[in-house]
Amino acid sequence: MDWGYEGSTRRRTCMLMVTHACNLNCSYCYESYKKNAYMSLDLAKEIILREVQFVKESDQFDELEIDFMGGEPFMNFPLIKAIVEWLETGVIDVPWICFATTNGTLLTDEIKSWLREHKDNITLGASYDGTGQMQLTNRGTDKHNIDLAFFHELWPHQALHMTISKETLPTLAEGVLDIQTHGYNVEAALAEGIDWTINDALIYREQLNILKNAYLKNSALTPFNRLTRFINVYDLPATEKVQKKWCGTGKYMVTYDIDGKRYGCQMFTPIVLGKDKALLSDAVEWDSPESTADDYCKSCVLRNFCPTCPGFNYKYRGHLAVRDKSWCPMVLAEAITACEFQVELIATIDKLDEKDAQHGLAALQAYKALQHLDIMKSQSPYTI
Repeated sequence: MDWGYEGSTRRRTCMLMVTHACNLNCSYCYESYKKNAYMSLDLAKEIILREVQFVKESDQFDELEIDFMGGEPFMNFPLIKAIVEWLETGVIDVPWICFATTNGTLLTDEIKSWLREHKDNITLGASYDGTGQMQLTNRGTDKHNIDLAFFHELWPHQALHMTISKETLPTLAEGVLDIQTHGYNVEAALAEGIDWTINDALIYREQLNILKNAYLKNSALTPFNRLTRFINVYDLPATEKVQKKWCGTGKYMVTYDIDGKRYGCQMFTPIVLGKDKALLSDAVEWDSPESTADDYCKSCVLRNFCPTCPGFNYKYRGHLAVRDKSWCPMVLAEAITACEFQVELIATIDKLDEKDAQHGLAALQAYKALQHLDIMKSQSPYTI
């Protein structure tokens, strides 16, 4: 069983906010300050050369990933094209790859032809929210605007990224299975800045159960990420201050805005927070426990399973560590269903490898601890 790739910590990720413009207006979009502003080619080259030098002098990194960010990065396709072709001339002497997340609606035949020629040096990740109706609900566009077959042809192992909104939650299973039955991989995440409720958690549990049963019935489908995450509710002393950090913000990654100013990730840039509240990277001690530890969560057995983003925490609650408590029942619903799925799935595997065994044992222990919790009645922080 493939439980997911966690990525290399030897890779430095340099995010370039190549534009603040976007051609869509998604219902859950957290970029509150979009505008027609673009990074210049000269500035992008200058930043990349600076990052290359940093990698070469560092004992921590061996390679460089350049992520083109927006807005919608293909609003500034001329810069993307110029940078990739410039790098292909051998101008830098460290291993590199380019990446861009896109809504996929701006890929003309000309752009697709160019991407085919350069697919070994730039990978695209498509944001896609399920059925045509789910796309229309979240993004104001339907599936016919996006050529999913093109993404799958060039980067077959790259999963589509789905954002689950309150409006599309009741059709989550339908959307995921619609994507997967067409041969594509999908990963999903709950939208941030949403007031999730107990009723939403019950719907989430129902939808995850539909997916769980579909995967157990049809081994040809690849279980999506919300059901395969490792879960361990043991060995988490309540006195432990440090809580799991979910990304490389400020440590493995850096983001440069259109004017060259440096931030921990795109969540702290002016397009998200506004010019007055944007938080420069040097203003944060990214390794400090205070930047990740929410005292409310310190006794919760799910605190290292519960996703947390310092950027969203800062945007919506004014502090890097303060989590969204409306997520608690949603996380509990996911944890219980993930435990059930993993235990049932591993029971069908004839020969377990070490990773399968670790997942199965942790899921079984976690389920024994969590099964007494009631989504409707149990209050967070959750204890055993």
